[in-house]
Amino acid sequence: MKWKNKGHEFDGVYDKLKRKNRFYLFGAGMYGKAMYEELSSLGVGILGFIDNDETRLHSEYMTKEIFALNEITLQEDEAIIICVTPFSRGPIMQQIQIKGYIYNEDVYTMETYMSLKYVYELKKMYISSVSFLPSTCCNLNCEACLNFTPYIKHQMVRSLQQVKEDVDIFFHAVDYIMLFHISGGEPFLYPHLKELVTYIGEKYRDKIHFLQTVTNGTVELKDDILEILARYQVGVTVDDYRLAVPEKADVFTNVIRKLEQYHIRYDINKVDRWIDLAPMSTDHSSWDEYRLTKHFEACHEPWQELRGGRLYSCNYASYAAVAGLTEESEDEVYNLKEFQKDQMKELMEFRMGYNEKGYVNFCKRCAGFVDINPNIVEPAKQKER
Repeated sequence: MKWKNKGHEFDGVYDKLKRKNRFYLFGAGMYGKAMYEELSSLGVGILGFIDNDETRLHSEYMTKEIFALNEITLQEDEAIIICVTPFSRGPIMQQIQIKGYIYNEDVYTMETYMSLKYVYELKKMYISSVSFLPSTCCNLNCEACLNFTPYIKHQMVRSLQQVKEDVDIFFHAVDYIMLFHISGGEPFLYPHLKELVTYIGEKYRDKIHFLQTVTNGTVELKDDILEILARYQVGVTVDDYRLAVPEKADVFTNVIRKLEQYHIRYDINKVDRWIDLAPMSTDHSSWDEYRLTKHFEACHEPWQELRGGRLYSCNYASYAAVAGLTEESEDEVYNLKEFQKDQMKELMEFRMGYNEKGYVNFCKRCAGFVDINPNIVEPAKQKER
């Protein structure tokens, strides 16, 4: 979205939101639990949960009853907060519309609610998530890698001092974040991962709800690193690529065993298809600003990258720039080094998808994220180096 009234884009939304005092949380899962904990600590009234799993209806979750959407009739001071990942919201948004509820009036995403609650009411900075890459190094070479690893001629390995500086700059601006994600590349190949996690854990763990990293499941995890992950309650997403790289199946088994041994929270990401972000057939270079802006808005790509003291509007555009597939542009980044506390609203707006031109340069060759991308490919298919 293109800034039209920087620092005031959500004034109208907050005028409606501040009239709401009690909320149903749509999604009785991990993010529903996180929102329940965060809202409870802020003294926000929670009426119960809404969930589409019929087997759970009228049972309790976090001491609150679970309802079906059709059982709910909102009062004037009540609203719904959607507490599921952006990848799962399509069907829920359709349900909401059929019910007759209005987005950003009767229903809010968890990102919108928390961002506005913090900035407008608490005068603090809340960010839903950020992607942080200490290195682009990876032992795999996937054809449709979302980080564009096959295109990177010289892998980036950032020094421990550089990543510490980025973390400090980020938390100088941000008071609380739902998900701080250490990504890659393959994070467990980063030589300073143990020191980085220790630094974040010691200085900023109380500002992070989910401190998370990821592994492709084909790299053995070292005990000294696992001890640190356990100490600072770092969760791990394990990608299941055993069909694509069957020779690494035993390593995957060992990874799960090790995580369980150290009582580390983990989830297995088993997908049956990927998208190709930038196939050769995609060329939007002739599109005008209006069409590129609409493409960017429809994409619903949920991540931004932190690197070099800056936030990038789209992390995949940032990865593409590192790989040499597009050029970085100053009008699609936010410089956290120059951030002042009176700029919280514009930083919040940037994180919610606003920038100076309404899109990023990479939109000219990107087919878009999950919601709009028809280019389905085999997960983790390996490309010869």
